[in-house]
Amino acid sequence: MRQTQEEHHSPLLHRTRGQSVGWLSGLWMFFLGGGVVWGLAGYHQQLSHGLAITGLSDQVPWGLYIANFVFLVGIAASAVILVAAVQWFHRSDLSPTLLPAKILAMTAVFMSLLFVLADLGHPERIWHALPLLGSLNFPTSILAWDILVLSAYLLLNMGQVAFHGEKMGRFSRPGAVIAILLGLSIHTVTAFMLAGNPSRPLWYSAILAPRFIVSAFAAGSALMILLFRLINRSSPGAFQAPVFRYLAQVLTTSLWVHLFFLGAELYSHGYPSAEHARAARHLYLGWMEHNPWTLWIYTGLSLTLLATTIMTHSRSRANPRWQGVACLLALVGLWMEKGLGLVIPGLSPTPLGELASYVPTLTEVRIALGIWALGAMVLTGFMMKMAINNNQ
Repeated sequence: MRQTQEEHHSPLLHRTRGQSVGWLSGLWMFFLGGGVVWGLAGYHQQLSHGLAITGLSDQVPWGLYIANFVFLVGIAASAVILVAAVQWFHRSDLSPTLLPAKILAMTAVFMSLLFVLADLGHPERIWHALPLLGSLNFPTSILAWDILVLSAYLLLNMGQVAFHGEKMGRFSRPGAVIAILLGLSIHTVTAFMLAGNPSRPLWYSAILAPRFIVSAFAAGSALMILLFRLINRSSPGAFQAPVFRYLAQVLTTSLWVHLFFLGAELYSHGYPSAEHARAARHLYLGWMEHNPWTLWIYTGLSLTLLATTIMTHSRSRANPRWQGVACLLALVGLWMEKGLGLVIPGLSPTPLGELASYVPTLTEVRIALGIWALGAMVLTGFMMKMAINNNQ
């Protein structure tokens, strides 16, 4: 503790650390910029040749783009765990986390919309889905609901980030309630988009929406722990121990509940010998049918189980290094399981019983990495500005 305080109050060490962080941040932004350019070149190829150069087909219309969309909507919804703690449970010690959490939610929604745009064969037709301009088929279309809640959530977070620190007065509490409701709604409606397909038995489950919410809390809290620790490197003391303790508790609890929900679904799919369980059998017992996604899903589940084991042990959970390892494992595991591990196996077998194959092409990977790089640039820019304001 003495060494930490001395470093914090030493101008020379503080200036040296700031210069090191600034150099690394510049190199990081340059690297991300290269990723964005690489992704744009891939998107230009897709615009020129159409979706024919992707791995998508009539049997598998959703792929890497929609898988990332599903995961990022969950990241955006995870800001609810901090907004609710501050506004409803009066955790004033968590107040410094509200601005970065809202920035993270805003960036995640922006990225998710970019993935939807990349998934369109004719992106110029996106105006058909815009409120007041196109035909949303509201309220019968679940997609219309998804577009509305995502747009409202994005605009609300942009407004709260823009006016953060201003005297919102009596509008702060209603704004927080609306943010919580919209945050839960965006991932619930996304789950309904999948669960509303009775011909896709792997998705056709009433528990899919709760699974989405719980896994969103797990992935979001893991990402925020890593993000806040990075901010503390450039702005020591920006986030105190209670912040990481609270997020670690949320992560641990969410991982256990997520695994319980997954186990309940596996029982309903695996125990009865019914035709509706064929998709689950093809996914989890796919080595008999040479299904490449079987290894994928078991890898994701193994990473999630390992992260849960680390976070359950109290000493490992309190150790920053082990906590960081667990957060990385949870993020990757949940992305593998909830993204491609859920979207693609849900589309095969098809309603006609066909075993359709899908492997993302290099073009899809380039575009996906470009969107992730752009989102990371936006988030890094906001965090650098926050660090500068905190150090002044």
